[in-house]
Amino acid sequence: MRYFIAIVFLYIALFAYAKPLAGAVSRDNVHPTAKPLAGAVSRDNVHPTAKPLAGAVSRDNVHPRQRRGRPATTASAGKQTAKPIKFQNVKVKAGDTLWSISREYLEDPKKWPEILKHNKQLSSSNPSIALPGMVLKVPINLLKEEYRAAKLVYFINNVLLRPRAKTDWESVVKNMDLYTSDTLRTTVDAKADVRFYTGEVLNLYPNSIVVLRPPDKKNTDVQLLAGEMRGLRTSVVTISARVVPKTKDTLFGAKIKDDLTTLVQIYKGKAEVNSQGKTVMVPEGFASEVRLDMPPSLPIKLPPLPEFDVINQTKFAKAKDEPLIKMDGSKLSMNVVKSKNEVQGKGINLLNGSAKMDLRYTEIEGVNTDKAISIPNPIRGYRVQAANDKEFLKIVHDKEYDVFDDVDFSEILPLGRYWIRISYVDLLGFEGKFNDPKLIIIK
Repeated sequence: MRYFIAIVFLYIALFAYAKPLAGAVSRDNVHPTAKPLAGAVSRDNVHPTAKPLAGAVSRDNVHPRQRRGRPATTASAGKQTAKPIKFQNVKVKAGDTLWSISREYLEDPKKWPEILKHNKQLSSSNPSIALPGMVLKVPINLLKEEYRAAKLVYFINNVLLRPRAKTDWESVVKNMDLYTSDTLRTTVDAKADVRFYTGEVLNLYPNSIVVLRPPDKKNTDVQLLAGEMRGLRTSVVTISARVVPKTKDTLFGAKIKDDLTTLVQIYKGKAEVNSQGKTVMVPEGFASEVRLDMPPSLPIKLPPLPEFDVINQTKFAKAKDEPLIKMDGSKLSMNVVKSKNEVQGKGINLLNGSAKMDLRYTEIEGVNTDKAISIPNPIRGYRVQAANDKEFLKIVHDKEYDVFDDVDFSEILPLGRYWIRISYVDLLGFEGKFNDPKLIIIK
């Protein structure tokens, strides 16, 4: 019995301390320092920075959006937004074909499929099939330069248009397209605003005539034939001068006098004035006079800026004993007593004759203008504008008054609220900047 019990305990001890069979491997019986066999791969022996084999797919190397059933996209793809395409209407005559239209209007006629793409009303993709009379939308960037339109964004009173290759004048319509070589004319008390597709702006004043982008005048937006205009970045040519803006925000005025002299006034930025082989750089706040067949004058200081003061008066200058324009309700008047010189038409000297003409050497952006006239000329009058809006997009009154004239808005405008602004005009005809607008109420 004792022998039997000893044998049982012996077998128990043997099983408790026995080693696993050769070749049997488990996670628990591997020695802590033991290295895995060559070629043996498990989750634990893969290096943290190891990349998966090409084509190997597991939950860990799948993009989170792919797990949710959505395709992976790059971060930049979502940020890119296509610029909207700008179109221009092209009138098609009955019998025209897509191919003939492309040759006539497009810089590259082979891009006729772009017309087809944006005009779903075309029933056939064959460019040789005759079309009925219709209007097609064409991307502006595909058009030839001469067919890229400007827009008549505003006009008041009688404004006329003479389309290129025509002799008769037509009435205009707001937001109508204007094309290369079109001629625009304003009559008495009329005004027109034009915006080119490239962003340039033309403000045409009464009794003026312009040709838009004349093909025989290279790099020219406007040919001013008569009258007066203001332009933003607009290159202009007249019978006696060429004006080339030199900054993106150049704002200037150009006026043709009865003797065909061109007056150029720079209100913002700067511009080159060219004539007879000579170029003068005119900076902001200066002007240049260009007589027919003569080079441009030296830059001349523009008249000063009128300012409304706190007691409803308009200061025309800050010199002592300066003349004032008084606002009394709806009445505007200049407190001036005629002297002998003024009776003779010599104008008012805002500096009381105490200052002499000052000529000084000036260097402007590397262009030597030799000399600049830095003292303004005597004032002969002032220009008054009234509008329904503070931005003066809807001007209802625009007139130049003699320095001795009074203005009663209640006699020239109906009842209502108006914004008014004033600018100086000197003896040479140069006009200064308008002052900040002031609100008046006519009861």
